[in-house]
Order: sequence, then structure tokens, then C-alpha cells
Amino acid sequence: MENKSTSLPFFRSWLSKSKQHFNSIPVLIWLNAITIVILSLLSIYAKLKSKGAGIDNLFSDPFYFGIFYLGWLTSVSEFMWCTAIAISLFTAVLLPPANRRFQIFLCASALLMLLLYIDDRFRLTLILCAFFGTCKLVKLSVYLLYGLLLITYGRGFRRTISRTPYIPLLVSFCLFGFSSAIDIAPISSRGIHAMLEDGTKLIGLINLTIYFWWICQQEIKKNIEQKL
Repeated sequence: MENKSTSLPFFRSWLSKSKQHFNSIPVLIWLNAITIVILSLLSIYAKLKSKGAGIDNLFSDPFYFGIFYLGWLTSVSEFMWCTAIAISLFTAVLLPPANRRFQIFLCASALLMLLLYIDDRFRLTLILCAFFGTCKLVKLSVYLLYGLLLITYGRGFRRTISRTPYIPLLVSFCLFGFSSAIDIAPISSRGIHAMLEDGTKLIGLINLTIYFWWICQQEIKKNIEQKL
């Protein structure tokens, strides 16, 4: 009885504190709820349609297929995407309203990188190829759209970009364009094709991530020095 009497107040205290913490971050409540609903719907679908193996594939690790290094460099590329996006968004939120122009630049950069990352991670272009059948035409159309977005982005924020060491950003854009061109080029060797397409994209992502890390660091330092 004593254990129950001591554990019950502890549980109530923990529950109250948990509620308080989650209420202080409302987005977590929604994200948890949405994720649970989606996973529940997938589970029901898998049960009704006998698609358990398909659900298992969604959570399978690359090592499951017997090649321990499968997708290593792709994972590094995805890590670089996420790092650049996270740094940009975090800095945009952290900066004061006086830096509104730079905040807009960082948010626009993060949204553009997020679009490219989602396509790269979930293979949206390849899904469109499967739907329309003409893969080369679909890829060319998508890459032209991304090219127009990058040009619009560069023109819209040229003044902000010109105040930064922008050459790494320009190099990353050029490497992304080269990678896209190699993707639709008729290269028969898988190794050469992968190195030219994915290798150049990885180098571009390194430049992109370090660029945003550096300019965000400098902007935060400048604001701290102004306050001091």
C-alpha cells in the first residue's frame, strides 16, 4: 500500500509536467497526433489487404539487403541537405525583426532546399516517370523547372547574396546543374554515371551546407556584437 501511495503522486506529477511541457510546444502535439493517425491507417490497410511485407519495407534498413555499404554516400548527401535546411531555419527564427530581409532570404533558401531534398529523398521525379512513361522528357521538364526556380531565387536575393562569400553557393548550383545533365545523359557505365551524377551533387551539397553554416554564424555574431 505504501508503494502505491508514493507512486501515485509521482505519476500524477510526471503526467502534469509532461502536459505542461507539451503544451509549451504545441507543434509537437500535432506532429505526434498526425504521425500516429498515419501509422494507424497504414496498419489497418496492411491488415485488410495483407500488405504486411510492404509496411516492413518502409522501415527496412539498407543493410537488410546484404550490402553493408549500400546507400552510404546517399545518406551523407541527405544529411547535408537536412543540416543546411536546419541551420537556415534555426537562424531565421533566432534573428531579431531588424534582420527581416536576411530572415526572408534564409526562409526562402530553406524552402527551396526542402523542395530539392524531398524530390531527392522520395524520388518524386522517378515517380512521375513511372506515371507518364517518358522518363527523359519528365526529367528534362522537372530539371528545367528547378533551374527556373534557382534563377528566380538568385535574382530575387542578389543583393543579399552579393554581401556574402557567394562563390561556394554558385559552385553548388553549377554542380547541381551538371548532376542533372548527367542524369539524362546516355552513359552506359554505372560507376562513371554514379560518380559524375551523385559525386558532383555531394560536392555541391558540401559547398552549400558550409556556405549557409558560415553566413548564419557570421550574422548571429554580428547581432551579438551589436547588442554588446
